[in-house]
Amino acid sequence: MDDHPNIDNNEDDEQQQEAQAEEQEQIDAAAAAAAAAAETKQNHLKIDSVLARKRKFPLRNRNKINALIKEFLEKLEDDIHDMFFDTTYDAETDTYDGLDSDRDTEEEVETAIRFFPEVLSRRKDVYAGILHYPIQALASACNEDGDWQCNVKTVSFIPIVARLAIEFDLFEEDERGGLLCLDSDGDNVLHLLMLTDDTIVENLEKIYRAIDDKYLQVLIQLRKLGLLKKEDIERYSLLNFLCEKDYFAEKRLRFLVEWDPNALTQTDRFGQLVNAPTIQGFESVFEYGIRYFPQKKGISVLFHKPSSSLTTFQYACKKHGGEKVKKIIENTLARYSSSTPINSADALLSAAIDENVHVDGVYFLLRRDPDMLQKLLSSSPSSSTSSTAVADCDINMNSNSNSSSNNDTNDEVNSRKRKRS
Repeated sequence: MDDHPNIDNNEDDEQQQEAQAEEQEQIDAAAAAAAAAAETKQNHLKIDSVLARKRKFPLRNRNKINALIKEFLEKLEDDIHDMFFDTTYDAETDTYDGLDSDRDTEEEVETAIRFFPEVLSRRKDVYAGILHYPIQALASACNEDGDWQCNVKTVSFIPIVARLAIEFDLFEEDERGGLLCLDSDGDNVLHLLMLTDDTIVENLEKIYRAIDDKYLQVLIQLRKLGLLKKEDIERYSLLNFLCEKDYFAEKRLRFLVEWDPNALTQTDRFGQLVNAPTIQGFESVFEYGIRYFPQKKGISVLFHKPSSSLTTFQYACKKHGGEKVKKIIENTLARYSSSTPINSADALLSAAIDENVHVDGVYFLLRRDPDMLQKLLSSSPSSSTSSTAVADCDINMNSNSNSSSNNDTNDEVNSRKRKRS
């Protein structure tokens, strides 16, 4: 038997009163919203009526109406322009007034642009004198601390903005609706679509996946519109740019590689091949290399000598540990041994005579098949010249690899990263 029935009854009464109060607040809020909507509708009807009968007003009133119309249009145009750049979130009121693809539709954005298309070719100071066009701000925004962040709420509008900019002839033809306009770092919007935030401190994986998903969809739409071309991947080193980030953007990586596998063998401005800093990225890039270039290049890309710094193999070993990296390589080769077997002999000959391939590559291949050199030397005369090249090559990996690793510093590892993170 309950010893305190009055206490329980009081608690029930309080909960019931709170529920009733909350329900009443919702009713009042709905009523206020309905009243505001009705008032707005009446104001619109009144304005329409005033404009329709403007000629019936005295001269002073007609002049005032004209001035107000001009002011209204100017302020509306400015507000539409500002909308592309506004990323302000008010924590106190839990409101965000910037463009938001979860709330605003492409049709609404297109309507606004068609009334004032010139806003797309107007730049704005986004931070410390850095000027951006709206299409650039849709991909990457700068917060009040000067940190650049992916603009997930607005990036989906890039295709429609580019399409309308081309329709209204707002940029030069080779600027492709603003997509290829350069920012202060020398990057275009296609580069910005390779970004991943590194200023996030909470829910990293969830947010990174959302960025990868959103930005991938934009790339797909641009491709459908003919605004992203296959040659752009290599021309602007998009794959290299994507893989420089400290997050493995799996979906965008797959999209670029499957569209243009040759991008895996392209060097960037530093003479470096595609090189992902994460262990997952390293594994995926290497696997794609073996899948698309099983004969020679798939292996050689690990040991390509850049103009400075480390080879992909050295960099991965330095960052993740040699044993882990070698295990990934061997497991990958084993997975493809039946479907796309590696032509070890051709790979060895290619590595031995290619001055851009580090001697570590020759040693790695010989370690996997110690009898290969003897087989080559005893093979047909047509391959004797190349075999001699292998025999004459210095394959002392311990001395070469260790000396190069000892001379490499953390600055060399970090030098791979671009200015924008």
